[in-house]
Amino acid sequence: MRICLLSYRGNMYCGGQGVYLYNLSKALAELGNEVHVIVGPPYPYKMKWATVHKIKTPRFNELNGDRVTSENLSLLTFYEYTAAKFGNFPEIMSFSIRAFFKIKELIKDYQFDIIHDNQCLGYGLLLMKALHIPLVATIHHPLPIDRQIAMYLSEDAKTKLKQILFYPQFMQKIVAKRINKIITVSEFSAREIVKHFKIPRERISVVHNGVDTELFHTREKPKKELDDAYDVTFVGNCENRVKGLPLLLKTLRYLKDNLRMNVKLTIVDKWKEEGIAPPLIKRYGLENDIVFTGPLTFEELSKRYATTDLIIIPSLFEGFCFPAVEAMACGTPVVAFKVGALPQVVDDGKTGILAEPGDWRALAKAAAKILKDRELRENMGKRGRERAEKLFTWRKAAEQVLKIYRETIDAYR
Repeated sequence: MRICLLSYRGNMYCGGQGVYLYNLSKALAELGNEVHVIVGPPYPYKMKWATVHKIKTPRFNELNGDRVTSENLSLLTFYEYTAAKFGNFPEIMSFSIRAFFKIKELIKDYQFDIIHDNQCLGYGLLLMKALHIPLVATIHHPLPIDRQIAMYLSEDAKTKLKQILFYPQFMQKIVAKRINKIITVSEFSAREIVKHFKIPRERISVVHNGVDTELFHTREKPKKELDDAYDVTFVGNCENRVKGLPLLLKTLRYLKDNLRMNVKLTIVDKWKEEGIAPPLIKRYGLENDIVFTGPLTFEELSKRYATTDLIIIPSLFEGFCFPAVEAMACGTPVVAFKVGALPQVVDDGKTGILAEPGDWRALAKAAAKILKDRELRENMGKRGRERAEKLFTWRKAAEQVLKIYRETIDAYR
């Protein structure tokens, strides 16, 4: 099968969509398919198994020092700059239109059997329907959830208004209703898509994300002396308020002050001087207790998961949660809030502990319970590895996606 995958952001450090693109495309290629990837910046790591077609976005590339001098869609570029100036998020619509023109160019040489959109849902997908190629889309979760949480966490009316303007949820709702088939990553996300986008449940297929269990594997934990600090880790985008950094810092402060635990936190993300992390870290007096690693290679990330004592996930929503399943594959327990799809990923009490949403004191107590009991940590780690191997592999996900492709193509004829 000749497959065209679309992703408006391709790099894994942009979030789950980059991880999804990289691993699903690889698994589809390993099953004997020809995979083409149309992708926007930041671009993915080298993908030898796929033909990658990069979409240049002038505004994004210029912000990152890579000035683009040739751009045919000048009206689209004007829209991007203007919309961004007024606090909108123009990226997904502009990418979808550029992707349409790219596919229109490519089909002169390649006849795609199917187009698979990865969380974009821009108006350009409606133009693609004129190309008479079946179209499916993966919706990891509907954008209205992000907006609701961002508004909940906003402290003033001005910030709340910015969140209303930022998210293009109406466009996504319009486009999603016109896609031949919707794929999502959990039963929770399926229910939310029905709720927010009013799409019939029978048009939605659930395919769980996977994890590379060869890359993410168990290792021997470092031996600890009695006075050694416990090593806990957070993997995520600190600037994304949905990921719960303020709650994480409150959890760490509570662990140290109220539960009298010597804990050091490693954050796998970039340190940004103008970001939301520095003032919060200073407010809670945690300057000496936190290390930022910056971006890690896959091997470095796997080692971090495997050798840390505990992964903390303070997210207020997760459509799936790659850090949870990657940590389990590496034999490390997880503490998180009982939100989104996390109850489907983490086996509460067996591979980790889930606290009530937003209750950072309960999150701290769950972390303390696991950290203080080495035998409990080891047993949870073993069960986590078994769960990852049994339920969450990319080959299994790719096989299910291929089945959906075939059904969609047959129904389209």
